[in-house]
Amino acid sequence: MASDLMQLGISGLRTSQKQLDVTSHNISNVHTPGYSRQVVDQKAADAQWSGGNYYGSGAYIDSVNRAYDQFAARELTLSTTQLEESNVRQQHMMMLDDFTSKSAVNTVNSMNDFYNSVRSLSDHPNDLGSRQTVLESANQAANSFNNSYETLTNIRRDVNEQLDVTLERVNALGQELAAINTSLQELPDGDKNHDLLDKQRGLINELAKYTKVTVLADKGSLADKVIIGSGDTLVSGVESSQLKMVSGDPDLEDKQIAIVNGNQAKAIKSDHIGGGLGAMLSIRDDVIDKSLDEMGRMAIGFSKQINDLQQSGTDLTGAMGSALFTDVNSPTLLKERVLKPLGSQTDIDVKIDDVNALKAGDYKLTTSFDGTDYSFRLFDPAGNEMKQADGSAYIAATDTLPLEVNVDGLTLTMNTVMGTPPATGQSETVIIQPMRRGAANIGVEMNDPRGLAGHRQTNLVEANPNNTGTAQLSQTSQQTPDALAGTYQIDIINSADLVAGNTGNSGTATFEAISGAAAENAVGNYTITVNAANKLSMADDSGNAVKLIDDTGAEVTELDYPLTTTGNTLTMVASDGSQVSVATLSNGAIDGDEFSLAITTSDKLTVRNTQTNALMDLKDDAGNIVQALAYPLTNANKEITFAGQTNPTLSLSDDANVGDNFSVTLGRSSAVGGNTNFLAMQQIQHEKTMNEGKSSVIDLFEGLATDIGMQKSNADKTAEVNQLDFDAASERVSNISGVNLDEEAANLMKFQQSYMASSRIMSVAKETFDTLMRAV
Repeated sequence: MASDLMQLGISGLRTSQKQLDVTSHNISNVHTPGYSRQVVDQKAADAQWSGGNYYGSGAYIDSVNRAYDQFAARELTLSTTQLEESNVRQQHMMMLDDFTSKSAVNTVNSMNDFYNSVRSLSDHPNDLGSRQTVLESANQAANSFNNSYETLTNIRRDVNEQLDVTLERVNALGQELAAINTSLQELPDGDKNHDLLDKQRGLINELAKYTKVTVLADKGSLADKVIIGSGDTLVSGVESSQLKMVSGDPDLEDKQIAIVNGNQAKAIKSDHIGGGLGAMLSIRDDVIDKSLDEMGRMAIGFSKQINDLQQSGTDLTGAMGSALFTDVNSPTLLKERVLKPLGSQTDIDVKIDDVNALKAGDYKLTTSFDGTDYSFRLFDPAGNEMKQADGSAYIAATDTLPLEVNVDGLTLTMNTVMGTPPATGQSETVIIQPMRRGAANIGVEMNDPRGLAGHRQTNLVEANPNNTGTAQLSQTSQQTPDALAGTYQIDIINSADLVAGNTGNSGTATFEAISGAAAENAVGNYTITVNAANKLSMADDSGNAVKLIDDTGAEVTELDYPLTTTGNTLTMVASDGSQVSVATLSNGAIDGDEFSLAITTSDKLTVRNTQTNALMDLKDDAGNIVQALAYPLTNANKEITFAGQTNPTLSLSDDANVGDNFSVTLGRSSAVGGNTNFLAMQQIQHEKTMNEGKSSVIDLFEGLATDIGMQKSNADKTAEVNQLDFDAASERVSNISGVNLDEEAANLMKFQQSYMASSRIMSVAKETFDTLMRAV
């Protein structure tokens, strides 16, 4: 009996000791991050049969378990990823919001200072001091753009460096998890090292800060396989892969995260990686790059519009204006906008044509060659393939280069693609970045204040709103000679054409039609005859006599010859009764001489000086000086050239009707003290010349600042929500796995009393045994 009692005491002592050990371990790790409270599973030992009854044989420790719930743990891991992603995004959005409120706003202020200096100069356009102020303001504006570009690129560079540092930690975590997996697999079947599992879960939660984590359990190990992002394996069993940053192709600066397995590196989709890494990639690619593009679009829109005005005016010396800022279409910049693979022979120029149509973002151009034709696929900044209205490729296949393509205010000139010629079946993708370096490339080219072009020739071409035709009148050049300065009216008329003939006559008289005669009502073929009585008569093609006007103004059928009218003019009576001078006939005709006169009508173009009301002399296609040109115009470009000028001034398309007219005002190309160009430069400050007529240059900044401000606000709100989710998930895990000191203190006292009671049982057993021994 004493022996049984001793065994019972020993079992109680042992179980109480283990309970005290586990309770003490819990208390010791109350502040250990990620520690899961351990619980002893104590059970009664099997009863023994004796004397017709079962008697208990004490207790034993069946197992020690973690207070752990995998669903709560997964929820904490997920909320950790979301919280860290929102926190990282919030931190960077604060930095970018600070950029728009300081560096970028300085750029806008410097642009406004430039416009204000131009406004002051327009009041005193010849003042060299005011002109120098404009140049200094232009330099300040250009420097502000340069500084904004540098600030953004520094932020971008910092993000890439943070990505490198983060990947180092992710790789270290992967190796630590692989080492833990190794230790777990070395345990005997059924054994669990709870502290090691806690460490494993802690590493997983830390990894979850940097990327989305999925854990696949196998054989009781919750980290047998660790998957990051959208399906890339970081840890598999005891093996760990490595992550590293790799250069983009063809954009080397577009660094991407790649997972390395052996000698192969596979890029990971940045939009699915999540966590701090995903936030940094998103900030870099979607916010910083967009900001660079918008600042570039501002710089290009600002400088090109000012340059265009400069080059359309005249400076203080009377010479044509030159560019104030760097030419956005310089040969170097045309090619800089295309990023191509290393070693590529592709040669593409990207020209800025229309700043109003420009869009921020990258275009992607994929070219393939089948041995005969080049095929193209063009993708817009949103990543959508561009198509024609009928659904065909935006750029049609061709077997000939160079090829020009217009898209969103750009002209792409493909001089060479992949080679001359490329190999059959070869394909290549290039990235087109029209705006990315715009803010970096702007600079001031002018250093002489006299070069500012204050005067701009004011030319105005307008069609009469009552015109019935659809013809368009335009200038062939923005600059016209000062000799042509004035106001004009171009008329489309239907007028008579007179052709005189005197072939085969024996006399020496000269018969000439009067050019420009208003003989529209005398259309027909006529014969003029001189008879032996020295009388002149005129008949139509039916032989009917035509009435003529003598020198007294009377209507007659015959005139004395030689003619006695002024200038030997032959005046006839038209069908409507009007008198029309149609020809002149000199002396020298003899009996029987006949002369022919053909009168037809045709459409013509005339130019009248509205100040003098005189018809202007023009050049016909043969270079002859005329006052009316056949209409429609017969030269290839439908141009109108004034007499005395080498180059054409105007161009009128077909489809005007008789009676249509156009008014033209041609200003002087040079004028000392002129300020029309400066006034036009001021208008750019507020004119909606960007974003398809929806924004001014400064409005683009307002849009960028608003967009960043909204994203920051959203990041703040998302961080608050995710913090609440994280706190709730942490509390659930803490409620399940956390150590409660009050509870553990109570357990400590309870198991201490149990230990003492078991010791007393052993003492009783010993005393009983001793009593039996003494009785023997």
